[in-house]
Amino acid sequence: MSTRSLMASLGYAGLIPFYGSAGWALTGLPGADWAIELFIVYAVAILAFLGGTLWGYAVQVGPDSKRLRLVLSNAAVLFAVVAALVGSPLVSISMLALGQVLVLMYERSGRDSRDWYIRLRTRLTLGVLPAHGVAALAVS
Repeated sequence: MSTRSLMASLGYAGLIPFYGSAGWALTGLPGADWAIELFIVYAVAILAFLGGTLWGYAVQVGPDSKRLRLVLSNAAVLFAVVAALVGSPLVSISMLALGQVLVLMYERSGRDSRDWYIRLRTRLTLGVLPAHGVAALAVS
């Protein structure tokens, strides 16, 4: 399996916890509150991971872009942590969805990103946003 195929497989597999926890929360069955907490914690982890990818890619780009990527990588993590701590699951879920979109927007705006990676990130972000919608519906 090529590295690209492995990245895509892992990325799509990473959607499963989003949909599993959001779907469970939507049922209202026992543990639904826990499922929302799981969703939020997992979304924080993924947004922090995306921040880490910005950091990792910074080593390969020019100095101007490198500085911005390093700062934004840390901002993504801090934003995710704040989102988890706001005290309202609906606000947390909304902020975490926004964080996903903002990281993608930054990645798509750069000339230093690889096309195949941007296509994958776009598909994954578009894949995860409906799960945030389901989770938001579950807490509404």
